[in-house]
Amino acid sequence: WRVVETDTRELICCVPEEDIRLSVSCKFHIFRNEEEAKQYEDPTAGLTPEQIIRTMKKDLLTRGKIPKDWAGEDVPLYQLGPVFYKEYIQPRAPTTQDVEKAWAKFL
Repeated sequence: WRVVETDTRELICCVPEEDIRLSVSCKFHIFRNEEEAKQYEDPTAGLTPEQIIRTMKKDLLTRGKIPKDWAGEDVPLYQLGPVFYKEYIQPRAPTTQDVEKAWAKFL
């Protein structure tokens, strides 16, 4: 693989193919019917980021996972983010064993 400067055609570098990694990600939205697709595309149908944050904060407050003084709107996301990750994402993330088991079916 060669990296070439567009205007001058000067060779910037060469990279052996075995050092190249290509990744493709596809995200499909599949619907049962046209009505379901329209509902998905309706900008008024979803939750706003503010509604989502308020809902998660309320849940975390109820479960005692964040201090009571974080109930207001002035708590910055950089403080909430790690708690959101710990409580909502990390517990549902697949383990290394889960990933290995899934790939074992294809390899």
